This record gives sequence, structure tokens and C-alpha cells, in this order.
Amino acid sequence: MIDEILRDQAVRLLSSAPSSIEMPAGAGKTHLLAAAVAVAAERDERCVVLTHTNAGVDSIRRRLRRFGVPSPLVRVETITSWAFSLARSYPTIAGVEVHESPDWTQSDEYVRGATRVATSAAIRAVHAVSFDYLLVDEYQDCTLLQHAFIIALKDAIPKTLVLGDRLQAIFGFAGDLADWDKHVLPGLPAFAVAPIPHRWIGHNEDLGRWLLNIRPMLVEGRTFDVAQQAITGLTFVQDASPTSVAAVAHGFRNFDETVVLLDKWPAGVAGHASRLGGSFTVMEDLNGNFMRKQINGFANEREQILALPSQGDPALARWFAQLAKACVIGLSDINYPVLRRLDANESLTGLPRDGIQPVVDALESLRLHPTYEQLTVAAQTIRNLAVLRIYRWEAWNDTLRAISLSIENDEAPIDNLARVRERLRRQGRRAHARIASRALLVKGLEYDHVVIANLANFTDPRNLYVALTRARKSITVLGRSSSVLLKNEQRRR
Repeated sequence: MIDEILRDQAVRLLSSAPSSIEMPAGAGKTHLLAAAVAVAAERDERCVVLTHTNAGVDSIRRRLRRFGVPSPLVRVETITSWAFSLARSYPTIAGVEVHESPDWTQSDEYVRGATRVATSAAIRAVHAVSFDYLLVDEYQDCTLLQHAFIIALKDAIPKTLVLGDRLQAIFGFAGDLADWDKHVLPGLPAFAVAPIPHRWIGHNEDLGRWLLNIRPMLVEGRTFDVAQQAITGLTFVQDASPTSVAAVAHGFRNFDETVVLLDKWPAGVAGHASRLGGSFTVMEDLNGNFMRKQINGFANEREQILALPSQGDPALARWFAQLAKACVIGLSDINYPVLRRLDANESLTGLPRDGIQPVVDALESLRLHPTYEQLTVAAQTIRNLAVLRIYRWEAWNDTLRAISLSIENDEAPIDNLARVRERLRRQGRRAHARIASRALLVKGLEYDHVVIANLANFTDPRNLYVALTRARKSITVLGRSSSVLLKNEQRRR
């Protein structure tokens, strides 16, 4: 059900099209978008809704189901998936070679091709008769390329509404972002909506009001001091050591509540999760860069990752040991003597490892029988061993799923990984109560409690704002200093 206040806002929003709406985090922007779609559906009007991430798609779809919107009256997709569908359906007009499974590293090419498709007279006519409204969420993250695509769609669907918040522009897509004043407002005039701290109602409304009020403080060149903010639910810990981070993260004893531990760099996030003994699981980026490195191999001056060998190569055992040590806690005894023998394709017999002997035996079996089927048996051994804890569940499951698919379809594991990650884009992630992540990956999501591992890593005001506003009940900030000088970072992948 839509309450009368929300319905009135939705009606006025629809009437304002074409327009743009800026609303702070937690103020009900996506809720308003869904309500507008619901009101349009009551009029038997069709909407296409686009956003940047599949987490955003999932959030919108859940709200639409809650409002009872019939699925034939709305399409919800990411901008790039909509572009991919157009380019794949009309490859000649798009001028882009598109395979059946998307390669999201080619997203810009899909968008360019889709823009050419959308501006053709025939497809403009199709869009015009298919949809009454175009709504785009998280518009602050649109590049100029994506903005051009949306404007091409707008030419066919004039009742276009875009929603966003400049202070949350953290995605870092390749290419310059569309400037709100210069590129958005001229064709999509501002529609004002009074912000209400919806996210915090019934949880910590003082925290919500504070997060709305600090927006003017979070600008480049200003110093932000957490210790000067006396807000219920906000705590500063003057120590960013791993021991202190672990103590804070382990301090949340109500496991019915969600906690997200945030840091800036992927390696730092993984390090926190590892030290927390598997109680927190790492959220991977949607492209699966960690898994891609495990399969394709990677080398620089700091690290070397072996590529996944073909079946029949005894090095498969060494590769599996590498994957396991990168995802599982408790494998310190799979150490240099074990790895050296695997590198030399020598037997592991005579290297007893109390507690994890089944893992050593599984590695030896994989060395002797280097097949992907045997690799999955070794993986099950690790899952079944109580002394081990997997802390990169997403990476572990998806990498092994890609290999299992290769057994079934005889295609390359890296191609199957793309299929697995595409399924994640469409179906959403498995829910976890304890997450270690970067702010970039949890944008649009919310948790009961947020832990910022090191304030010094959050000097970009947009990154800091997104991190702070994920919390419904409490925020704990750790750092050697309680203050940071804010400076915008360049937005690049």
C-alpha cells in the first residue's frame, strides 16, 4: 500500500516529467521512484526503469512487488544490460559485435552501439509505443556516454525522470561523469522533494537527522572531525590497528542484526576478513576481478598468481592450493615444503599435517589425478573440515562453479565465470549478516551497523558520505586521528 503523502509526491513527480530529483541517502529516493511506477501502473501506463547495479535493480524490484505493480507494466534493468540488449538485438545498426554472453569490460561499446540504435527512427518508434515513462535511478553516476544514451531514449520517451545525489557519485566508471548543472538540469529541470530520513525511522532517528544535516560539511577542502559530533550511535575509536578493528567487529553480539566493515582497498578488506576468523565474508566486485586473476593468472612486482592449468596438468594441485590459501582460514600448514613439492610435481607422502591431513591427501590425489572433477572433490574436502573457515565465500563458490560448468559444457572456465557472475547480476547476492567490503560495493544497501576501519582512508567526501549513510543504528569510526581533510578523488575504474 502507498500512503497518501507518498502517493501525492508520486503523482506530482509524474506530472513534472521531464525532470530531475536530487535526494540525500536514506531519504526514500528509490521508494519514491517505486511509488511513481506504481501510480503509473494504476493508470495502465508502462515504465522502463534503469539503474547502475544489479543490487539497485533488486532493490527496485522488491519495492515494486511490495506495491503490487504487475510485471507486464514495468521493466527494470541496469543501464548497461539495457544497452547490451539493444546492441545484441540490432547489431548492424549498433555497429558492435556482440556475443551471446556479455563481456562487461566492453560496456562502453555496448552503450555507444545502443545509443546509435536508440536514435534510429524505427527503434525510437518502438520505444515510444512501448513505454509511457523512463525513470533512471542513481543518475549522479552516469558518465557522459551513458547520459547521451539516456537522452537518446528520452527523445522517444519524453516523460523521463532521473533521480540521484551528487554527494554519492563514487562508482568511478571509466570516463567523465555528466555534470548535474551543465548536462542534467538544462533538459531535466529540478523537481524539489523535502527529504525525510526514512532509513532511520524506528532505528536511530537522531542519527538519520545528523546524516542529513552534515551534507554541507562534506565538501572538498573542509576538515571533518568525528570526535566533534555528539550523536547517539556514533562512536570514535582512536586506534586503527588490526587488533582494534577486530575487537570492534567482534563486539556486535546480536546476530539478528547486520554489520558491514568498510575499508578502501580490496587487499585491506580481505585482510580484515581473514583476521576476523571467517565471521565476516568478503563482498566481491561484480566483475569478479579476484576470481578472474585466479583463473587467468596475474603478476606484478608484489604478487604472482598462477593461471588455472588445463586438465591433465599436475600443476592443477598447486593451483588449487593457491586458491584455497586465498579464500580459507586455517591452511597455514600448506606451507613452503608442501608448495615446493607441488611445484616440482613430487609426492606429498611423508609430510604429515595434523588437523588438515585430509587437505594434504586431497592435494596428493589431485596431483595424481589432475582433473576438474577431482578438483571439486578436493574443494568438498575443505568445505567438510570443521577446523577450516572460508572467508571469501563468494569468490570460492563462483570460481568452483565456473570450473564445474566447464566439466558440463567443455568451455573455458573464464567464460563460465562470466556466466556465473551474470547470474549474480540478475539474481542478487546471498545474504550475509557480517560483510567486509568497500563503500563502492555497498552503495544503495543498508545495514544495522557500520564500522569504518580507518578514517584516514576515507578522505573523499563522497566515499565517506556513502560509508556513513549505510548505517541504520550505529556507526563506529576507527582512526589514529578523528579528523580528515576532505579531497575529491578522480573517478576512474
